Amino acid sequence: MTTILIELDKQTRSNHLNQMEKWFEHVLTIQMSLENSLQRAIPIISEPHMKEAIQKTQAAVRAHSSAAEDLFKAIHRSADAAKDRALANINTAVQTGLFSFEDLMGGAVGSWKEIHLLLLMNQQAMGAFAVAEQLGLAIGMKEVVNIAFPVVHEKTMHQLLLQEYMLEMAPVSILYQENV
Repeated sequence: MTTILIELDKQTRSNHLNQMEKWFEHVLTIQMSLENSLQRAIPIISEPHMKEAIQKTQAAVRAHSSAAEDLFKAIHRSADAAKDRALANINTAVQTGLFSFEDLMGGAVGSWKEIHLLLLMNQQAMGAFAVAEQLGLAIGMKEVVNIAFPVVHEKTMHQLLLQEYMLEMAPVSILYQENV
């Protein structure tokens, strides 16, 4: 097997980085939305073990937001923090409303809805970072891969935890109409 090297001109490379920058804005917006949802959920969750475990993920979620900002540094760009924060607030409100409506229609009550929302938001953030990793691989930027890969791994662990809590507490919320 032979190795083939393809040299890209500066314009092509610049176009690729511009497209990556757009995606990284998406990553940061989704990550900030997850952070917003987490801050909103923690005070509402009453089950002590669940609350403690979810609180422990909060530091990691903050670190993931920092990692999202580091993606920009890896491509020598900077995030539009004001725009991303505004979009994150809008995204959080829209998703919270949408998923609350779906949960209400399904008969769920209480803080279980917050856990369900966190599960869905974490999935989106995990996917956004995974795409960032693939973009780094596609253009041979090891720095991007080194930022995104550990975040995807940690978010996978969070996803399993959130899924377990969501499934464990669903009967309490739906059948018994009680807060968790």
